Amino acid sequence: MNIQITIDGKPLTVPEGLPIRKAAFKNGIYIPGICGHPYLPSAREVKWSQQVYRGGEVIVGDYQNETAGDEGSCNLCLVAIEGVEDLVRACSTKASDGLIVRTTGVDIVKARQSALAKILAHHPHACLTCAQREGCSLTQCSSNVPEDQRCCILLNRCELGKVVDFIGLPDGTPKYLHEGFPKITDDFFFDRDYNLCIGCLRCVRICRDVRGVDALAATWKDGRIWVGTSKPGSLPESDCRFCGACVEVCPTGALLDKPDSKPVHPGDLAPCVAACPAGIDIPAYIRHVAVGDYKGALEVIHNHVPFAGILGYVCFHPCETECKRNTLGSSAAICALKRFVYETVPRDEIPTTQITDSTGKKVSIIGAGPAGLSAAFYLRRKGHEVDVYDSSQEPGGMLRFAIPEYRLPQTVLDDELTTLTDLGIEFKTGMTLTQDFNIADLLNDGSNAVLVTIGASLSRKLGIPGEDLGNVIQTLDLLREIREGRKRDLTGKVVVIGGGNVAIDAAMSARRLGAENVTMVCLEQRAEMPAHGWEIDQALAEGIEILPGWGPVEFTGENGNVKYLLFQRCLKVFDDQGRFNPVFDGSDTKSIAADYAIIAIGQSVGNTGLKTGPNGLIDIDQSSFETDIKGVFAAGDAVSGPASVVEAVAKGRSAADSIDKFLGGDGVSVSYQADDLRDDPFLGNVSEFDTGKREIRLLPIAERIKGFDVIEQSLQENEARILAAQCLRCNLRATISPVILPPDKWLPLTTENVAQIPSAEGVYQLANQAKKVTKIVGTTDVRAALESEIDSHEAGTLFSWEEERMYSKRESELIQLYLQEYGEMPGGGGNDDLDDLF
Repeated sequence: MNIQITIDGKPLTVPEGLPIRKAAFKNGIYIPGICGHPYLPSAREVKWSQQVYRGGEVIVGDYQNETAGDEGSCNLCLVAIEGVEDLVRACSTKASDGLIVRTTGVDIVKARQSALAKILAHHPHACLTCAQREGCSLTQCSSNVPEDQRCCILLNRCELGKVVDFIGLPDGTPKYLHEGFPKITDDFFFDRDYNLCIGCLRCVRICRDVRGVDALAATWKDGRIWVGTSKPGSLPESDCRFCGACVEVCPTGALLDKPDSKPVHPGDLAPCVAACPAGIDIPAYIRHVAVGDYKGALEVIHNHVPFAGILGYVCFHPCETECKRNTLGSSAAICALKRFVYETVPRDEIPTTQITDSTGKKVSIIGAGPAGLSAAFYLRRKGHEVDVYDSSQEPGGMLRFAIPEYRLPQTVLDDELTTLTDLGIEFKTGMTLTQDFNIADLLNDGSNAVLVTIGASLSRKLGIPGEDLGNVIQTLDLLREIREGRKRDLTGKVVVIGGGNVAIDAAMSARRLGAENVTMVCLEQRAEMPAHGWEIDQALAEGIEILPGWGPVEFTGENGNVKYLLFQRCLKVFDDQGRFNPVFDGSDTKSIAADYAIIAIGQSVGNTGLKTGPNGLIDIDQSSFETDIKGVFAAGDAVSGPASVVEAVAKGRSAADSIDKFLGGDGVSVSYQADDLRDDPFLGNVSEFDTGKREIRLLPIAERIKGFDVIEQSLQENEARILAAQCLRCNLRATISPVILPPDKWLPLTTENVAQIPSAEGVYQLANQAKKVTKIVGTTDVRAALESEIDSHEAGTLFSWEEERMYSKRESELIQLYLQEYGEMPGGGGNDDLDDLF
């Protein structure tokens, strides 16, 4: 039920029972407070722990299992209510009909300042009154404030500092003395400095009451609050889940993210999602797996990509590289869990893809690789007729003919392709662009748009002597032969030239075809190799030798077949601008005997009839994917050069979005759906939350080199649930409501803003747009003085002001005499301290 209340003379309609502070916030009225937070329950509901731990210290409290009560309140939100003698807390006093509230006044300011003085007695505050604090580096101090008494790196960004600015630093605030409490910097992800803790209890409440972890605790001792871990040791020993929520709600620098910890602030994406080319909602599907909802997990994946199985097998998972959990030993099992979901959910339980009403428009796609297949799926789903052309006899492109069976089983590819045929997408195979048809034919034959996704399917040549000798094999030819069942015997010594993922697959395939000795030779040093580290590790484990830093010079042969390969030392692969421009030492050479040589130095794009750039790639408008021919689009490797499967799938989706809009549609929308499981803030206490490295089960080496069986083994259900539960759920931090900060004290120096200021004694400051103070003036009439400043300063100048009685000339003289003798004002130096002098 809504009721009528009044705050500062402003009539408001608010829900009955809403705390006054929340009612004020909802109506643009700021009431300060530091113990409250929009995401948290009341501070007074916290129970004191018997003891807390701060590294090696133990703090034994005065109370045991008692509720915090008034001790847990900051008392900075005090307001006056008409008819009530004492000031009340706005955070806990609930609105009732007819309530009249006042949030300003001398009595309120003094009461808030008194409460603030108690907080600042145990927190550095010297920098808060410094006229040079804006832009201060904190490394040098013109006022000679000792380093351990200065504010932390959050100066000018600190929530407490902003609240102090709003309330005003109270006269008589005791000087802060560093107490030498522990500063713990060896934890994962964040640092703790107990010298900066003000006992607001936010961290304890979010850890205990919201997350349900209970890694942090508080106790009351010697008239103040002490916060620490709930168990001896550090955060891991207290079963911390490392979600970062405590850091997000901390109003000071007591809890700070480490610089490289990848914090997920409100509005941010989790690092895994930000790194995923397809933007898959990884936290959501992992959470569904953790609770056993595998169908729900698959639906999340399918909301972003059509090929959960293919990507579950072959995605190079940049998400895992960026996963925060790597700090604890290893990433979450993101890719393996995607594959688990695909393999676990029965096909008849997968919801049928819904197609919108027919648009009467037709799109022809040239190339049935991952980019073309992805685009076909999304365009068909939007109601367009879709034909897919490919030069091979079966669709799949590089998925079918370049990725070995031990990485992607053909049965998985065929199963995923049935989704497309079931949608009515027609595949026209065995048709090669520029040989069997051209783009103009398609446009003239009823296609309203054409998408070229032919990939980069031509092997690059070295262009060195002897390259045409027998037993010199191009990698794509070899991999295609294997996939088509034409497996040749590679006995003896095999040398693979190249350092990328395709070169790794060539080397591992050669091992499986009988080669006793396989050596990879590449220009790059080991750390520079473009192949993924985990693929390099697999190759090394299979006995494949890698010789980094060598470039091929020539092949020499015997009886028409290759016999030796000559290499020269490569000193540098890229120039100072990052361009491929290798530098060699021709005097340092190496000759390697070989029965076979496999060239794997990259791929190029075949003829399309479209405009290309100097790199041979198709030229497109990067925002629309359209080529120089209206209605003709291009995407995938033919545009970007060789890329990963997930990148191709993502580009295909983006191209489909542009094509649908070109055809009059509203585009392909892939949004993050509301998900109660993903966003559930509760984590729970998990004893000994695993911080170890996860084990990836691989087929034994002796067994896998005998054939092309899949190397990485599937997860069992119990494994999948355990691995999913190890996710840090760092995305939850982004859901924490941001704290409401005081109004910015800096206002643009305009006639309108200055007119709001009273004609009173006080001090004003001027600053530039970076809020660096350029002028400080005390005056008997702040408004008049600021009005005189307007015309002489450029647009963008900011000002702030404080109403304060000016010292008389005689008072100023006495203050100077006192400072010369004693060095500082008694009690902190405010006007109220003049009684100590006069």
